[in-house]
Amino acid sequence: MGIDVIDTTHFVFLKTGMFDESEGLDVNSIALKATSINVSVNRSVPNIPVPLSSLVRGEAERVGVDLGFGDKSIEIQGFITNQTIKRTHTRIDPNDDASAVKSIDMTAEEVAQLIASGVDSSGLARHQTMNELVFKISSNIDHNYDERAAPLFIPFTFASRGDAFEKDNKGVPLPSAFPTGSNQTDLDKETGLKGYIDTFSFGLEGDAPVDISFTMSFKVARIFP
Repeated sequence: MGIDVIDTTHFVFLKTGMFDESEGLDVNSIALKATSINVSVNRSVPNIPVPLSSLVRGEAERVGVDLGFGDKSIEIQGFITNQTIKRTHTRIDPNDDASAVKSIDMTAEEVAQLIASGVDSSGLARHQTMNELVFKISSNIDHNYDERAAPLFIPFTFASRGDAFEKDNKGVPLPSAFPTGSNQTDLDKETGLKGYIDTFSFGLEGDAPVDISFTMSFKVARIFP
């Protein structure tokens, strides 16, 4: 018996370790309905007090050494709905890697369980772990500071505009890549935020069996393995 899958427009996605941009944004990913997204960036600058500074300058001083330490996290609140899931291990012909991927409709409860299982896994379980978060924001200015013909949606990024030693990346030899796609199809293939889900919680409520509320904390980091 089929289930209803409605309101299929999404702007927030979790990608599994098996995500491949050539398959499309809806394969090896889970879509979320976010009601609020909070971005937190904390900068850490080690500093030490300057001895006798208050005697010489009339005020106490400290010296900081900016070593580029920082902590970035994303807090998301929203709800999970019934949705169509596609996984590369559910191809129509399991023996043919070029075969089309089957679409399967999962209940909201199943999707919540799928995310919880992924959080409880390790980076080695690439079909389970979710190591990338994408949430789209409206963008009117491209990576070269040129105005677009019309606003498009880009994945939120902490990268800056410009190539190495150019524009916002003056003095930066190996900058992270700002989304460069010129159309929405190409921008949907861009990388989001790499990291891991720090906490995930959801509630099952009898009066709202279709929509499941959730909260999530995602830490931005390079994960090994």
